[in-house]
Parts: sequence; structure tokens; C-alpha cells
Amino acid sequence: MKLKITIALCHFLSYLLIPIFACRKQKRKVLHISYLVHIAHFTVKILREYGTAADYLAIDGGDDERSDFSFRKSYGQISAKERWREFIFFWKVVAKYDIIHSHFMMTLSQTGWEINFFKRMGKKWVVHGRGCSERDQTSNNNLNLRYNICTTCDYNGRICKDPVNVARRSLTKIHADHKFVTTPDMLDFMSGGEHIPFFCPPGPLPAPAAPKAGIFKIVHVTNHPGIEGTAMIERALERLIAKGYRIEFVYLSKCKHEEVLRHYADAHLSIGKMKMGYYANAQIESLFYGVPAITYVRDEFITEELRNSGLIISNLGDLERDLQYYLDHPAALAEKRRIAQSSILKLHNNEKIARRYEMVYQSLFK
Repeated sequence: MKLKITIALCHFLSYLLIPIFACRKQKRKVLHISYLVHIAHFTVKILREYGTAADYLAIDGGDDERSDFSFRKSYGQISAKERWREFIFFWKVVAKYDIIHSHFMMTLSQTGWEINFFKRMGKKWVVHGRGCSERDQTSNNNLNLRYNICTTCDYNGRICKDPVNVARRSLTKIHADHKFVTTPDMLDFMSGGEHIPFFCPPGPLPAPAAPKAGIFKIVHVTNHPGIEGTAMIERALERLIAKGYRIEFVYLSKCKHEEVLRHYADAHLSIGKMKMGYYANAQIESLFYGVPAITYVRDEFITEELRNSGLIISNLGDLERDLQYYLDHPAALAEKRRIAQSSILKLHNNEKIARRYEMVYQSLFK
């Protein structure tokens, strides 16, 4: 009963506050909401460099200096106290912005109740699909039967079937003013969305180091071996080792970003995203540090720019053959290495991507 009264009172007060905040002069500021991840931090950092007024709210981010604000989300049973916390933080911080940009469909509250009031003030909501929260296991299995991240899901479908994420997908369909997706395969689940590429890491281009001598080093970075197809990657490598090839397979999981970069320094190749249908941030970082990346891209998404980049497009069925080719043809691998950095900077031009974000924001301000 106490929770019901609190919810009713929060809604009543919110309706009273709407005209006060709606008539305020627009500052044209965007609030990015995400878990505390370096990708969201980089996004806001780069947008600021190119003139977009943007801040970052990290959900459960603690006092981490990478975010401008942090909010500890309530999980499980919602209490009256938690609803008051959400209400106060929303009107004290979030309501002052003109656009909410939600990564992973994240909202301040667990239910997203505040989005209705945000929209009633004439403000806009951008939803950015970045992972399993936005996907649907049943649909994915029906659409992509050969290589599919859902067939050996590390979570047994728990994330996409979570009632909170199901509710957020419905909320997105009703209230989102613009939808971005990080990879084009996600358009299967967010119809009407726009594929916007990842940013390259900010900062100066690092000088690529020489590959490790005497052994062929391959780096594989993932916290989700089922989604990545790690077991099949390992079996392909075991067959090559049995043929006499000297291979060092470095499998990195739940490690710091700095450790990944340290292993890239003398790697011959990286490998990842062999089941999703498109490459992602790990492959971009690999090329940015001068290391060619083997990955899987669905046929309909392959372009000449991708073929002629530092990416090596393969699939789990052909992986052993393609790896053996580059083991036997070091000159071909050297060429991929030579163009790795220049090609990824062209495919993921930070200025061009930032300008696209700003164009979308400006169109929503009109």
C-alpha cells in the first residue's frame, strides 16, 4: 500500500512539474545513460571534442571519474524509498536535459516510468541498441540458423527474456524518437533503426609493435565464449597445431582493458565475433593498434571497403583453412597488417560519426 501511494504521489507531483521544466529555455544538452563502460565514456568524450554538449550518467558507476553522474539502480522488488530516490534524481538531474541517449536501452529507473514524463515536456529520447538486451532469441534462431550467437547463449536466453528488458523494448517502440544500432545485424530486432558505427578509440594513433618472433600469436578477447564461438575457434587451432604449426592462443576474459592492449603489442592476429554477423569494438581496437582481426560478417553486410581493410572475413566452417592460409603466406598477413590502422580510421572516422550524432540531435531539437 505504501508503494502504491508513493507511486501515485510521484506521478501527481511530476504532472505539476512538467510545465515548469517544459518552459525552460533549451540548453540543447544530451544526457547519455549507460552502464559504466569505456565505450560510453569514449562516446561522450569524442562528442564533446567535436562540439556536442553531452554528459554521461553511469548506472551503478559509483565515484568513477569517467562519468559526470552516477545512480545506483534498484533491482528486484521496488520499494517506496527507491521510487522516491528515482523521482528526486530525475527532476534534479535528468529533467534538465533536452535529450536522453540511452545505451543498451538503459533508463534511470528499472521500469522506465520517467520516460513518459520526459516526453510530455517535449523532450526527446534516443535509444542505442548495443547488445543482447535488444535482441530476441527465438527470432534470431529463426533468422540465422547457421552462425548465430543465440544457439549457445552463455545466459540461456536470460538477458533477452528478462521482463525488464522485454518491457524496455516495448517502451522503445512507443516512445523512442530515434534508434541507433551498433551493428547492422541488430536491425533485425530494432526496426526503423539506423546503423551508426563505433567510434575509434580517442587519442593519438599508437605505433604498432613487431609481431612475436618464433611463434604465431593469436589474441581472443571475450567474456562470452558461447556467443563468440570460442570452443569452435579452439578446435580449429588444435587441428592446426596437430599439423605442426606453432601457435600461441591467448584467451582473455574478464580482464582490464590495459591487459588486452598489452597483448595486442606483439600479436600476429586477433579473432572474435565469429557468430554474431558483424564485427564490433574489439576488432576495431585490434586494427587501431595495428593487429589484423579475423571476424565473421554476414554476406549481405560485406562491402569492398571491408574486404580491402585489415579485417579478415571468415566463418567458423572455413576458419581452419583461412588461418592456415595466413600461416603459410606471411606476406599476405604483412599486407593486412600494413593497412590495418589506415583502413579502420577510414571505416570509423570519428569526426564523421560525431557529425552524424549531432545531425540527429539537431533534427530532434527542431
